[in-house]
Amino acid sequence: MLEIHNEKELEVLNENIDLVGVNNRNLKDFAVDINTSIQLAALIPNSFVKVSESGISNTKTIIELKNYGYRGFLIGENFMKTNNPTKSCINFINDLKQLR
Repeated sequence: MLEIHNEKELEVLNENIDLVGVNNRNLKDFAVDINTSIQLAALIPNSFVKVSESGISNTKTIIELKNYGYRGFLIGENFMKTNNPTKSCINFINDLKQLR
C-alpha cells in the first residue's frame, strides 16, 4: 500500500502497488480533512484499491466516500476515544449495515 497526502505523491504510482491510502491527516499540523480523500479520488486510477485513512467518525462519511470509489477505510482514533472501543466498533458496523 502506498500512503499519500497530496497529488504530488501520486507520481510514484506503479504496477507494484495494489492499494493507495489517502491520509486525511496533515502530518505537519495534525489537522484532519475528509476532503483530501474526495479531492484525490478522481486522480487515483481505478486499477488501485482506494483506502481513506483518518478522520472517519461516522457511517455517513463511509457511504459518501464509497461514492468516490473508496473500498477500504482506516478508522482508529474514533474508537480509541471511547471507554469501550470494542463495543463502539460493533455499534459502528451495525449502523453501517443499516445504511446499506
